Amino acid sequence: MIYSAIIVDDEPHARRYLSDLISNDPEIKLIGQFGNGKEALRFLSENNVDIIFLDIEMPKTNGLEVAKSLTEKSAGKTVIIFTTAYNQYAITAFEAQALDYLLKPFDESRFLKALNRAKTQIDLQGQELLHNKITALYDSFKKSKSPQLHEFIIKEKGLEFSISTSKIVAIEASGVYAVLVTKQKGHLYRIALNDLESKLPQSFLRIHRSSIINLDHLNRFKYLNNSTFEFNMANEKAYTSGRSYLNSIKSTLSDKGL
Repeated sequence: MIYSAIIVDDEPHARRYLSDLISNDPEIKLIGQFGNGKEALRFLSENNVDIIFLDIEMPKTNGLEVAKSLTEKSAGKTVIIFTTAYNQYAITAFEAQALDYLLKPFDESRFLKALNRAKTQIDLQGQELLHNKITALYDSFKKSKSPQLHEFIIKEKGLEFSISTSKIVAIEASGVYAVLVTKQKGHLYRIALNDLESKLPQSFLRIHRSSIINLDHLNRFKYLNNSTFEFNMANEKAYTSGRSYLNSIKSTLSDKGL
């Protein structure tokens, strides 16, 4: 079977590299190369393609927007292999037979693994899972572009992992770092609390110059009769507010019916 393919990437050298790899497989016929998402969508509106090698970060119309457009138009048997130099787009969501990614720089072995997955997808599987994954990924992408943070990427001891803001009980200042406190432990993240405060979801409340709490993890609180409050959190830790935050705390607690 001959599989048709196109490359969508705004970097010429990336297109050349992929084109060279594709040329080594007699089962793949490269029928187009495009430097931006708009050109690719115009071509795809008139042509059926089996496999798309699609860069994520491109000017104007990015790769996720192209994928979303194809999903909405029921793109038949088209399988998308994302290519990206960035790892913040929920890459773990790609790890499935129905959808794959190539994290730049990638070698021929990794390319062949993705290509074989794509062939299997076309030959054996339906597209419902693929479409669902693209929709979920697009929603994740929109969240990553919104003013609010929905997760933190943490690097500790050579490992990289994410922490959802919903899991954070409180955030404490520690020099040039913020300590992201969960029920289990604290994680260092290099950012000032003043820079972080406006990016957090509405459940977070600044109560002190050195602490922010997540009201979703609040067990109880009490007023201490000296313009301060004591907040007892789900991790059994108590935080005392600063006097200068009295009015904003009262306003927030009132708005939330607490």
